[in-house]
Amino acid sequence: METIRHEVWINASRDTVFDAITRREGLDAWWGKAVSAEPKAGTLVEFDHGLGDLLQMRVTELVPGERMEWDCVSDFSDPANPASEWLGTRLRFDLADGDPTGFAPVDHGIKGDRVTVVRFEHSGWADGARWLAYCSYGWALALQSLTNLCEKQEA
Repeated sequence: METIRHEVWINASRDTVFDAITRREGLDAWWGKAVSAEPKAGTLVEFDHGLGDLLQMRVTELVPGERMEWDCVSDFSDPANPASEWLGTRLRFDLADGDPTGFAPVDHGIKGDRVTVVRFEHSGWADGARWLAYCSYGWALALQSLTNLCEKQEA
């Protein structure tokens, strides 16, 4: 099994970031049309990304301000759709406080003395999955949108 991993540093509080990844309004603002989302384990998060059917994620773990995990329960049969390989994969967002590292190229983007570090994983991909690299790039772009949203809210 393969895993997509990204780490982003966001100049915003953990509460702001957590709300953006768990609430419908936040998700809608950075990852596409969220039809429903409730920050509660066991619920379905549904997105209308124009794929014909809704993209559905089940919230499997939720620790306020720290972690959110989804299992993809959508089954898209068209192999031309990147989400056709998502059924059974798991998406995890871990949040932590970040401090300056002492390495100027990293620290130059930190405003103040703390950031929220988001460690993202999309795991459970089949070995050699056709859409893995494409979706990794897509997640990088989506996480940049999350960063922009959260930093704008706290500007």
